[in-house]
Amino acid sequence: MEFVESDRALLLRQWRQIALIPAPEGAEAERAGLIASFARDAGAEVSLDRVGNVVATLTGTGSRELTFLATMDDLESVAQARRSSDLLAIDGNRLVGPCTQVTASDATGLALLRYAQLHRSFGALTVAFVLGEETGLTGVRALCADRGDRLGWVVDLMGGVGTISWNAIGFDGIVVEFSAEPRHSLYGGVSAVTDAIARFVTALHAAVPASVPSEPVPGVPPSGPLTIRRVNQLAAGEVFNHSPQRGTVGVDLRSTAPDVLSSLGAQTRALAATVAASCGVSVICHDGVQQPAALLPGGADHPLVLAAADAVRSVGVEPILRPWSSSNINVAYQHGLDGIVHDDPTRGGGRGTEQEWADISRVLLGLAADCRLLQAVSG
Repeated sequence: MEFVESDRALLLRQWRQIALIPAPEGAEAERAGLIASFARDAGAEVSLDRVGNVVATLTGTGSRELTFLATMDDLESVAQARRSSDLLAIDGNRLVGPCTQVTASDATGLALLRYAQLHRSFGALTVAFVLGEETGLTGVRALCADRGDRLGWVVDLMGGVGTISWNAIGFDGIVVEFSAEPRHSLYGGVSAVTDAIARFVTALHAAVPASVPSEPVPGVPPSGPLTIRRVNQLAAGEVFNHSPQRGTVGVDLRSTAPDVLSSLGAQTRALAATVAASCGVSVICHDGVQQPAALLPGGADHPLVLAAADAVRSVGVEPILRPWSSSNINVAYQHGLDGIVHDDPTRGGGRGTEQEWADISRVLLGLAADCRLLQAVSG
């Protein structure tokens, strides 16, 4: 906390400078250049990799390899709000203005480099400011492909304090396409494709899988995997008085357990075939968004999870322990790396508007916890 207080003015100054630069997909170079210069000022060896990530490294006296990830890009809506406004002000305990929430992680990562210069008990420390967290995880994919054997344990920083997440939510997006010969309404009966859609959705809703509680209890990890199956997309019909020849249902399947995701995907596809046969229509199941599920070995008992929870408690906050995540850490798992996410869903509000804001005290507490975590796992 002494370090955080002494670093506060510099952190806020850099945070504000970074937040003034919009960084949507394909236009991150200016923000990347500024962050790279700040990382060099912190004494790190800095490079811009093949996709534009800013990768800062320090060598210590120990043996533990550690990586902290910070998100560098904006959603287009957030970047547009920044282009349209010059608002950036401290209002009480808030930093107000577009881009302030995502850039909290960048300011935290830079301050962590300065702290690491004082406590070099790690073997190698990487702080990577990555692109694409909002648009396909492109930055962390390149980072892990190029440097996976040097990254060690990985912590994805979101800015703020409080939530420790692990495991990667897997996606199995299914686009179910029903088809039949179109018929005029004057022929009566039911519209075969829309009837199949209705029956399929009704059957899915009758068997919604049990999920973990959506509101976790501080300090208590939920039991069982997170599992979700829901319908988010429907499309059928172009002509008022004809049954559609084709209709689609978009099914979103998610789970942190690979076996559960696989089983639920097979059940959903089989159900589509059963409904199609009962309605006399054809069906094809297309793959939509796909992402593998992954489990952190040891789960809540992994040393990184335990150390992160203790670090959060050390700054006076009871951690939320959440065994699911969907972020940069998913890619780290795919490359065989262990990692967690340190997040804070209460760190701000108004994202994508001129009045977007981030809670300064939460970000500073988060930095203190991250410094404590670095110290604990590298010693």
